[in-house]
Amino acid sequence: MQRENVYLHSSSDLVDEYDHRMHRMMRQPPPVPPPPPLSTSGSSSKPHLSRNSTRLLNESIKHKKNQSNGNSTNSSNAFWWDVAHVTSRHYEQEQSTNKERRLTFRRIVKICVYIIFFCVVLTSAIVSKLSLFTMINAYKTTEQPKAYIVRWQVLLLIAMGIPYVLTFIHSVQLSIFFIKRSPPFFLTIWVHFVEACHTAGLSILVFRILPSIDNVTGLFILNGVCIIPAVLNLFSSHRGLNPTMKTLTFITDIGAVLMQLCVCFIPVILPMKESITSRLQWQLPLALLLISFGYWESFTETSFSQKRFFKWFQHGVRALKKTRPKVYVTASLLKLCVLICTAVYFLPESIDKKLYWRVFDSIPIGFHDTQTRRVLGGGIFDEHEDLFRITYEVYIPMIVQVLSSCVCYYTGRIACKVLMQSFGFSLPLTLSTLIAYIVLFFSQGFKSKKDIVALGQLFYLDKPQALGSKLVIISLIGFLLLWLSKMKITSHVWFPTSERLAMIYKLFVLPYYEPAIVEQNLLLNKRQKDDGEMKDQVEPDLSLERKFPVPMIYVCATMWHETTSEMVQLLKSIFRLDSDQHARRTVQKNLRILDPDYYRFETHVLFDDAFEDDENGNRIPNRYVKQLVAAVNVAGAYVHGVEKVVEDPIKIPTPYGGRLVWLLPGKNRLIVHMKDKNLIRHKKRWSQVMYMYYLLSFKLLRRKQGGHNVSQRTTRLDTEFIGFSDFLRNLPEDKKIAAQNTFILALDGDVDFKPEAILLLVDRMRKNPKVAAACGRIHPTGGGPIVWYQQFEYAVGHWLQKAAEHKLGSVLCCPGCFSLFRGSSLMDDNVMRRYADKSTEAAHYVQYDQGEDRWLTTLLLQQGYRVEYCAASDAFTHAPETFKEFFNQRRRWMPSTMANIMDLLKDTKHTTHVNENISKLYMFYQAVLFVSTILGPGTILLTIASALRTVFSTLTIAESYTISILPAIFYILVCIKTKASTQIWIGAVMTAIYALVMSMVLVATAAQILKSGLLDPSAVFLPTVAVTFIVTGLLHPNEMLNLLHGFLYLVTIPGGYLLLVTYALCNLHVVSWGTRETVEVVKKKKKPGEKEVVVPDPKKRRTTDVLNNMLWGNNSDGQRGFIHQIGDAIEQVFRPTAKRQEMLLQQIIDKLNRDNARQELKKYNDDNLHDANSHDLLIVPGESELHESSSSNTTSTTSICNKSRNNMVNPYWSELSWLGSESVIGYLHTDEITFWQQILSKYLAPLDKDAEDERRITHDLISLRNNAGFAFFMLNAIWIILQFQCEYVSTKFTELMIDIGRPFGRPGTKVQLLGLLFMLFFASCMIVQFITMLLHRWGTFIEILASTKLFEKHRKYKLKPGSDIAGMTSQEVADVLRELDIQLVVPPVTTALKQSVTFQMEPVVKREAEAHSPDYDENDDDEIDDFEDVYIEPPIDYFDHPVVQEAADESRLRML
Repeated sequence: MQRENVYLHSSSDLVDEYDHRMHRMMRQPPPVPPPPPLSTSGSSSKPHLSRNSTRLLNESIKHKKNQSNGNSTNSSNAFWWDVAHVTSRHYEQEQSTNKERRLTFRRIVKICVYIIFFCVVLTSAIVSKLSLFTMINAYKTTEQPKAYIVRWQVLLLIAMGIPYVLTFIHSVQLSIFFIKRSPPFFLTIWVHFVEACHTAGLSILVFRILPSIDNVTGLFILNGVCIIPAVLNLFSSHRGLNPTMKTLTFITDIGAVLMQLCVCFIPVILPMKESITSRLQWQLPLALLLISFGYWESFTETSFSQKRFFKWFQHGVRALKKTRPKVYVTASLLKLCVLICTAVYFLPESIDKKLYWRVFDSIPIGFHDTQTRRVLGGGIFDEHEDLFRITYEVYIPMIVQVLSSCVCYYTGRIACKVLMQSFGFSLPLTLSTLIAYIVLFFSQGFKSKKDIVALGQLFYLDKPQALGSKLVIISLIGFLLLWLSKMKITSHVWFPTSERLAMIYKLFVLPYYEPAIVEQNLLLNKRQKDDGEMKDQVEPDLSLERKFPVPMIYVCATMWHETTSEMVQLLKSIFRLDSDQHARRTVQKNLRILDPDYYRFETHVLFDDAFEDDENGNRIPNRYVKQLVAAVNVAGAYVHGVEKVVEDPIKIPTPYGGRLVWLLPGKNRLIVHMKDKNLIRHKKRWSQVMYMYYLLSFKLLRRKQGGHNVSQRTTRLDTEFIGFSDFLRNLPEDKKIAAQNTFILALDGDVDFKPEAILLLVDRMRKNPKVAAACGRIHPTGGGPIVWYQQFEYAVGHWLQKAAEHKLGSVLCCPGCFSLFRGSSLMDDNVMRRYADKSTEAAHYVQYDQGEDRWLTTLLLQQGYRVEYCAASDAFTHAPETFKEFFNQRRRWMPSTMANIMDLLKDTKHTTHVNENISKLYMFYQAVLFVSTILGPGTILLTIASALRTVFSTLTIAESYTISILPAIFYILVCIKTKASTQIWIGAVMTAIYALVMSMVLVATAAQILKSGLLDPSAVFLPTVAVTFIVTGLLHPNEMLNLLHGFLYLVTIPGGYLLLVTYALCNLHVVSWGTRETVEVVKKKKKPGEKEVVVPDPKKRRTTDVLNNMLWGNNSDGQRGFIHQIGDAIEQVFRPTAKRQEMLLQQIIDKLNRDNARQELKKYNDDNLHDANSHDLLIVPGESELHESSSSNTTSTTSICNKSRNNMVNPYWSELSWLGSESVIGYLHTDEITFWQQILSKYLAPLDKDAEDERRITHDLISLRNNAGFAFFMLNAIWIILQFQCEYVSTKFTELMIDIGRPFGRPGTKVQLLGLLFMLFFASCMIVQFITMLLHRWGTFIEILASTKLFEKHRKYKLKPGSDIAGMTSQEVADVLRELDIQLVVPPVTTALKQSVTFQMEPVVKREAEAHSPDYDENDDDEIDDFEDVYIEPPIDYFDHPVVQEAADESRLRML
């Protein structure tokens, strides 16, 4: 049936039709490509090229894929009638989660913010002008007391001087905390001279010129402050314009200069007194010239000449951008001095200057008599009354002027940062002058006879001199022309070129605003496009000219003993990332649109201890690897909704064990490195060292020329800062760009994230080249009270502590579960190399191996880099759900955290010297927090003792302290004398008991608050802390439910801050991982016909008497002791009882295994059915036949074992059936084998077990435990004794207590001094963290605004037959079509049904001839480059390599 072309505009119809046709096409077998040429195994004489081998490997994979697609009906089902499937319901849930709803909400919010920014900037600019003229009208009135004139001048001084004071404070803060470099000396002198001239010009304008003329003329003059910028525009090169446009631009520039100069002739045009005219004839041009002189830098091109002087000038200006805060520490003070001196000088001579000292105290500001309606001193306003009749109203114009100018300035800055410059900055500032002119000119009315008219109750405006004369039309036309000239001069503000969330110094030249000319200052101060800055486009670029490199992201995850659900969680994230990247690549390649957020990625999973011995002594992947292999397609089912998403992996023998490579649906690679602990060093830190050296040192430095994917227009500023080492500075330019834009995403094996989270972290990296790492918001997942406790703990830690670290200095820990690291930063000196150091001392085991992520962050900070926190980047990770896992995890984290902070504090002098983000004040803040952490257990005991005295009033101080301390001493003895499992069980019991005690504490505290009243410190402190947490949670709406877990966190504080700390310190000598550990078994080799016997390793435990067995149990007979039974009962309460997701995943994996078994059985049935087809009989194999089949399988397995093997050619594990019997075996290049040989010998060789050295380390660890524990407990003991003595002495000597009620008229409310100081200390830390949280929350909000796109630039596209988008899923195609508004031209159905039909996206608009860009290659064949480092057959020199020969010798010895 012939069908016409149909244009589908509805997205739902489009997807349905596409799915229907794609499904029909998938059922048609595509033409099979020719098979790859056969190669004889072991051949070492056949030369071949790497490109050819790569193509052969891909053709082999494609051939197998086509065969599977052609027989999809038979391969997916065991029988033809088995059409029903088991799919994951989570797929339906994931697909039904509509992110369009969230995106629509963000777009609505952004539109509202657009309107708010426009209204706020426009209104504040107009109000700033009107309030300024109100104060000037009051200042220029002569019919008032002289003290009034001085008063108004002082208010004008305050309004104009506040920006300079704010600039001074901000510059001092930046100079102390961040800026370490010194500014150029000569340019510093030049900036001081220019700023002094600029301030003097403003003072002349405000105190001499504006009081001498009317408000309309004054506004006219304020638009003439662009003389120097207009002249500098004449010398602009206007690169990129054709000759005609250059000529027109030059003519308009001349016109703008002439209009600006015409302002100087206003005193001659307007009728004025002769004395005023003569004075203004020289003051006005001087003031305008001096004011415009301050904006020279905004309109000066720094690259217009190659001469030596201009090169020096160019380097100086660029250095000035980074060190400007240090310059303005003194420049702002100079501006204040010049402003005050000139204001005093311009005071009328008839006024005594001594009035400055008594202007606010000796002269009444205003007095109103209701009978006479006159004010003291008279006046000309409103029938001889003063502007403001009530005393405090005199400050209103100044307050309004200051607030409106500040709001206009800071709102305009934010609009530029979030890429709302045109509508939220340029348009309102340009219209504000025009609207203000209309208000000033027409507020009087043409028939009004008053000289001063009140506009509301805040503004008082005078009558224009031109009103009612012949100059009205001339004035209107002149103002319009002058306004247009200012628009021409500041036309660059309409074409923003800044990046998202750009630094302020990249947006504006000067770090302050001018209240008198706020809109002119913002427009002239906006930085023009600088070719030295990187360009980041907010929308897709249709010009195919990328101005920044495409980031290469290596997703690196470490695995060990994760469960199936944890593995699937990570793999789901990888599949999502693959789908997102593939969609971006397809749009870029087929639609020829450059996506500014485009990235490339490759996934590497490093599997620790992945091999074990089977019953025959062969090294095979363990059950966790088998679990991962099955979980790959399970995770794909979650994301893509089909049972089998990827083909069998490519198996590659490696010197460290083996490698499995999957080609994901989006043509990205998932590489699993299986580490054999007999060949390579295991544990997480060494896995990180392994992928750092492999990806950064080997792959990056070996990358071919031009591999960084950046156009040639990228300038030197992109790599202005590459690192601190000479090695990085001396790299070739392309390697610098590649290193700076290569990122490693460090993950745990159970993390879940979305692609948007990574893009937000990449934005952080692009913003500042000195940012070495960025971490996101980690959300613990799971169920049960232990997880709930951690959810609140994580929330408060990120809300307050991490936000404070980000704003005050730098984040101290990038968690290894989800953090992005810059490649060039890791390659710097003292980072990656130092991270590869082997632990040789006891302290090294604690600092290096127990918290490797915090140590890596410490190394980056000590090298001079910055680490940031992005709250909008969310990641989810499994949290410990039992006491054992939780205590063991924190047993590693706590000592490592304290060791790294101590290391950083001891290195304060060096760190603050090399790191511009870390100051000594910030280190003091960290030291204060460190001390509070040490004294935490003692403080908990003091709180419990105080609550006991409140509940039981008969208890003395000594008794309450004794009852509070004894349980802690008991647990210390338990942790020293018993084993870890016993410590955890007792800790669980004591945590439950302490939870009951803390409930009593809460009730007692509430009673104490009600008894003591509001003056009690607890009555103020505890509600304030609660309100702080609640407000903080409300500011995080997506995480607000974590506040519900706050009560659980509060009652279990003793468990977390007393018992857990005690357990961690008493087990400081234990350096094992502690979590995800399994009991090792000893497998004995079985003889033929003998059953396998598994003997667990014996555990030594004391069994001294019957009482001990009753309490602790007996391992020999499986008896559980009384203590263990109590612990089990508590553990069952504090852990989730149902794990439906785990059960569901296991069912899916079992189904996949059954499918494989049914496929093997089907082959047998097909043969029998074929023979019996004519008789219509079903032949069922008997027991003997099944036995023969089993025997044949056994024989084949035996033949596999008896093969002559080389672990680098055909290892035993490569032929395991569950890895894919027909999958391809690949081989490494000999260069890579050499690399692994060298790095194994230098850094990653398995550690030799030296009994004497192990005994020394064990002894040193115990000594470290004893010393650290003794110091820790002694400090807490001293703290408790001091508090006890203060309380005890205070009861005898009440004079030592502080009466805090006396200042409030309620004496008798006395508190103890030490407790009050500690409470004030904690409250100050809370206030600092709360303020920084507000600042960071605001930064997160504008970050979300900046990353939200309202519209997509698009063209109409159509799909034509003859191309390849078969790799895209229907969901991806639907997303692309929906976002880019693409039309689908459905081709007609032809009679040739057996030929496959493919599609290609091409624009309807005819393309122009486009130059070849290195960012886009039409002939780019992704399939060829998929496995460019893998060979289908061994390279020519493969068998000559020493590693391969050594592997063959080892295999031969094993056979013997």
